Amino acid sequence: MARSRWLEKARDACAQREQRLALVLADCRRQLQDGEAKLSELQHYRMVYQRDFNQRVEAGVSAERARTYQAFLARLDLALSEQREQLTQLRTQEAEELRKWRGAARRNEALERLLERQRQAAQRRNTQVEQAASDAHAQRAWAMKGARRGH
Repeated sequence: MARSRWLEKARDACAQREQRLALVLADCRRQLQDGEAKLSELQHYRMVYQRDFNQRVEAGVSAERARTYQAFLARLDLALSEQREQLTQLRTQEAEELRKWRGAARRNEALERLLERQRQAAQRRNTQVEQAASDAHAQRAWAMKGARRGH
């Protein structure tokens, strides 16, 4: 297989890998956005619930009701903590997927540049071959014209 054909196949495979990694990165970013939205919702819900609890305490609430509120607030705090941990993991994963995608993009770009240099070199060679053929033809024609004049 010619080197340029082999490089084209390698470039195509690299481009496909880059596209797959871009999709994985996009999915990871979507999950991160969803996770951040969920964290925001949980924070808002906890704030509203805490405000409601504070208002009820000021108005006078039974000890049992206060414990129920506090238990629920503790579960919300746990959910918030778990969501923050999940976001930390998603950010780490997103950074890793971005690193992978950038590497694939650099390799793809390098193969593209190499192929372009090969195309240009091949074009120069073709131009040189055509020029040499044209020069040879002109030289033969000139020689034939000179030979006819001599007769």
